[in-house]
Amino acid sequence: MPSQLATQFGVTDQGRLGTTSSSPFSGSPTFDEAPFHLEADRRPALGTYALIERAGDDALHYARITSGQEENPRADPVTLQQNSAYRIGARNPRPGERAPHVTRVMTLELLGEIRRDNGGEFVLSEPTHLPETGMSVYEIPSSRLSWLLSMPEDPDSGLLLGELVSGGGAVPFVLPMEALARHIAVLGKTGVGKSYAVGVVVEELARQGIPVVAFDVLGDLVNAAEDLNGRTLEGGRQLKVPFSVIGLTEFLSFTPNITKEQQELIAMGYDRVYGEATTALAAQQRLPGIQRLSDEITSAGVAFGQEKVAARAVQRVEAAVRRSRILTETADAVLESIAGHPLTNVFVGPLTQQERNLIVGSAARVLQTLRRRQLIPPFIFVLDEAHLFLPAGGESTPSTSVIREMVRTARHDGIGIILISQSPASLDKQVLLTCNTRLVFALDRDDLRLVSGTMGDVPDALLSRIPKLAKGSAVISSGADIIRHSSLVTIRRRRTREGAPTPNLAEDVRTWRLNNPR
Repeated sequence: MPSQLATQFGVTDQGRLGTTSSSPFSGSPTFDEAPFHLEADRRPALGTYALIERAGDDALHYARITSGQEENPRADPVTLQQNSAYRIGARNPRPGERAPHVTRVMTLELLGEIRRDNGGEFVLSEPTHLPETGMSVYEIPSSRLSWLLSMPEDPDSGLLLGELVSGGGAVPFVLPMEALARHIAVLGKTGVGKSYAVGVVVEELARQGIPVVAFDVLGDLVNAAEDLNGRTLEGGRQLKVPFSVIGLTEFLSFTPNITKEQQELIAMGYDRVYGEATTALAAQQRLPGIQRLSDEITSAGVAFGQEKVAARAVQRVEAAVRRSRILTETADAVLESIAGHPLTNVFVGPLTQQERNLIVGSAARVLQTLRRRQLIPPFIFVLDEAHLFLPAGGESTPSTSVIREMVRTARHDGIGIILISQSPASLDKQVLLTCNTRLVFALDRDDLRLVSGTMGDVPDALLSRIPKLAKGSAVISSGADIIRHSSLVTIRRRRTREGAPTPNLAEDVRTWRLNNPR
């Protein structure tokens, strides 16, 4: 029977798993882990949370299963070969769960201790005592897991992402709201469920009334925007970039085939206009137009006696802004209206990467300025294929610098960041470290090596399984003050439609041939 303290915590005799053990082969209890002999007919899963009783009944250790092994001398390879060679017969080396020669030993990773405080409430503390041999081990009831992991029990107090399984039942996994302001990274290779999970997060944010602005490379959130009564804006059509806030280097890239003298005059004029635009944006005033830039370039030409050079430079600049599909003269008020939409999805797929950088960088600058002036509510900024915008190795453009700065300071402005990447190794490491919560789906081993050091207390056994995680399963880790321990979670079903599914090329080819007969 469970001890009095264990019974008060909710464990029952039916939840007994086994007895802590000691042997030269399976080891003995330490301050970090404890082996235990598994009872017959019990089959707890890897990661199951468990209690270890302690003499004195003043505290309990709590732990999770990280490994296991079965010993059976009758299944020794030499014995099996001898039976076969000598035709001893159909001797079953494992006649049943209660065969006396079959032993199963599992290892528990110690996570902490549970005791009662002076008020009679259960409290957790770090493990300070050595587990004892010969003590009973019990599954922690699923009803206690939310408390153990410091998750809200009420889904209305957080984001309901899915379920974790332990203690004989599935437990809703609710991410605390505090995780949003400290940023989230969603990582995994192609086709493992990242975009699906982000759709779940967006649904939960809409349920909580928190506006989302997403930059969508592959069109994954187009259907969700429609289902949630949000909107999708196509970058370069419904959403354009004010030329005066993108920075000199980016602006010059739109004016090719200019001479060195023309570039110098454009630079002098643009620097003046850029400063005015920055001030105007902060004051919510009208941004300087292309005529203002032309006047500044002309003035610089007059000052240096290069009127004809300036005239040609003005022609180049005005033509570049007119021809561009993403540049405009004034700040688009569309971003100021995010409070009226649960999801503003900016689809940037058809654009070049340079154009995407400009759209995202400019929008980030405008949004952060509006937020600092309390002109828009707190919101969540979602960036798909984040490694394309925030590359590793120190590579930087004015646009990527803006996004990096936003990630670094957004918490203080009431902006939460969600970064999505299929290639964490290609993502700026400092930016990745800024994301306190991580949803890690199946990853290639090279990417996993980079990410593993940032995943808190994920046990080695679970880390080694990440490359083979089933689609829709993720290891979720966070700061201990948000989610006390990392967990393997099955993402719940979405209520909104997915984006474009992964194509079946064989079916697509057959369809093409039917529609294009020779």
